[in-house]
Amino acid sequence: MNERAFRFPLFDSLRAIAALAVLGAHAAVFSGLETSAGTTLGRYGARLDAGVAIFFVISGCLLYRPFVRARLDGAPAPATGPYAWRRFLRIVPAYWVALTLITLFAGTSGAVFGWPGVVHFYGIAQAYSEKSIGGGLTQAWSLTIEVAFYAFLPLWAWAMRVVLGRRGFRAEAAMLVVLFAVGIAYKIAVLAAGDPKQVVISPKLLALPAYLDQFALGMMLATLSVWVERHRRLPRTLAWIDRFPSISWLVAIVAFWVVSTQIGLKGTFLEALDPTQYMERHLLYAVVAIALVAPAVAGDQARGLVRRFLALRPLLWLGLVSYGIFLWNLTALDHLSHWGLGDVPLLDTFPGWCVAGLALTAPAAAASYYIVERPALSLKRVFRDPAPWARGEALEEPAPVTALARPAD
Repeated sequence: MNERAFRFPLFDSLRAIAALAVLGAHAAVFSGLETSAGTTLGRYGARLDAGVAIFFVISGCLLYRPFVRARLDGAPAPATGPYAWRRFLRIVPAYWVALTLITLFAGTSGAVFGWPGVVHFYGIAQAYSEKSIGGGLTQAWSLTIEVAFYAFLPLWAWAMRVVLGRRGFRAEAAMLVVLFAVGIAYKIAVLAAGDPKQVVISPKLLALPAYLDQFALGMMLATLSVWVERHRRLPRTLAWIDRFPSISWLVAIVAFWVVSTQIGLKGTFLEALDPTQYMERHLLYAVVAIALVAPAVAGDQARGLVRRFLALRPLLWLGLVSYGIFLWNLTALDHLSHWGLGDVPLLDTFPGWCVAGLALTAPAAAASYYIVERPALSLKRVFRDPAPWARGEALEEPAPVTALARPAD
């Protein structure tokens, strides 16, 4: 049994929501929503790419928690070797398998297997070149940011040990505010150097610094979870998250409504954004993400309608295979398009595309998890973290679906 599942038993459902949101964003394109300018449903469908921000906040929270907990307890930091090995096993094998099979099936092997494509795509670095951003697995641009964060995190944790020593939660929170501000300042600087009327998505805007603010929010949640573990309660200002988690989700819903309808976006495919709209969209996605994730970090995990929803076993199972959903959904939708789904009555709607896309993606995702991901993760025993306290810490792995219902400590 994975001890982490008891501490954060609902995170797999959050992964499911993020993966389904990404699938929905792609389904909006295939269903024609994003070619029908200004439709209400199209505006919302286009903004489902907020699922990427949810993934980033989850990563920031679960991966940083062992580091901040160790520093505050005066314990050794997680060993770099086991940490890097787990990150490799979690991301790379399933990605390589999906990239290879999809590339061979699609007949685009020249771009991926040739030079320098093999480096960009198999090295999970496609977002660092304008020529490769949209190639391979198009959605894998976000994996390049994830992998960069994996490399950045131990360095940040080491710097916090040097700068902060054993200083407490306020100092930690202050440094994370600085990290958040660095992400904002970086984007402002990049946007200021570009076209003032239309943002061009370039490698600079797909580099880690552009998303440090979203990861920092997750890292703040990690710090909060350690504070709660020590004090056995939430801070007074956040006590409402325990009793009324629905308020947090209401904030997420309002932020999603605002970004979809109130900042001038029409929801069309590859819509042009000015710098202000780009920043507003990015920040509102961050609000959506942290507001959705917060109730699964803090409070009694068996309390409230929101948490009962997150405890639904089908949703938890989808979270278990969510990485495969992320990897395979765009290919599934593309094949449905070639097979003529758009010509089938009732199914040629946005909900129809979502349902059909999930029906085709879920088996592929399950195969990815049970045939590739789980066997790969079993190899984590090759490099065990020597620190006994590290057992049961997150390190962002799927939890067994059976590990539910016990409230968080």
